[in-house]
Amino acid sequence: MKVRSTIAPLVAATLTSVLYAGIASAQLPEHLRNYPLASRKASGDAIAPMFNGWIRNEDGTTTMIFGFANKNSKEVVDIPLGVNNRIEPAEFDGVQPTHFPSYTRRGFVGIQERGVFAVTVPADQKDTEVVWHLSHGGYSYSIPGRATTMAYQMSNDGGALGSMNPAIRFSQSGAESTGREGVYADRVEARVGQTVTLSALIQDRGVREKYPENKSLTVPLGTEWIMHQGPATPRFSQASITGKERAESQGESAAAGSNGWSEVITQATFSVPGDYIIRLRVDNFEADDSQFDNQCCWSNAYVPVTVVR
Repeated sequence: MKVRSTIAPLVAATLTSVLYAGIASAQLPEHLRNYPLASRKASGDAIAPMFNGWIRNEDGTTTMIFGFANKNSKEVVDIPLGVNNRIEPAEFDGVQPTHFPSYTRRGFVGIQERGVFAVTVPADQKDTEVVWHLSHGGYSYSIPGRATTMAYQMSNDGGALGSMNPAIRFSQSGAESTGREGVYADRVEARVGQTVTLSALIQDRGVREKYPENKSLTVPLGTEWIMHQGPATPRFSQASITGKERAESQGESAAAGSNGWSEVITQATFSVPGDYIIRLRVDNFEADDSQFDNQCCWSNAYVPVTVVR
């Protein structure tokens, strides 16, 4: 009897709550009703451009950082540069991705791919809005990048325990990337079906001597080769390796030299001719003050590839 007397009021309360919820919903305007929670669609949903933040540089320029969210759980979407994938003003157009994989990550990031590319606005145009437009599957979104709120302001300064964006070069004397905008390698020539080598030099730039909490003054870096633009996804011999995996296996012959630089290599095979851009992301997520949720802790670089028959 005690069990029944406990359950009955609960059932009554639940039914009452449902009834009142139904009445309240019926009183709402049409455009505010019927927004049930739903599982992520496998395909046919939107690709949403994301503005991740901005950095005020020492020379007065402003760097705008962008990413995206593929709302599909399975569909990988390609949107060529043009009316459905464009940046305004047009002077900044062309650096955005055309290839949008589907991601599912834990924590704050979720389905986002953050810091995919960046553009730097000259000092005399600091108030310019950089707008990325994306249209797919009947959905159209435009996201403005603007340096008008502190909530989106970011920094190139180090992390809490001295982590810095890793460095990337394509040669010892070449230009260096330490952020999202990245540097570009010389164009690589390839043939359909034949393997081509992609390589870069990477370096951990953390300044950790002041922080005794650090277990090590250097951390192994993770790398991922990602198709940024192109007609078909290439096959990589090793698309990604985490810092932990690199430390355990010394993968890709990546033991750091005396100058702190390591060479990372992958073999890429392309099945379709055309012009490609491959993005290399380098991270220091093994550091105690670093993770993908942060924006302090990885850098981009890009490899243009022309594939012929």
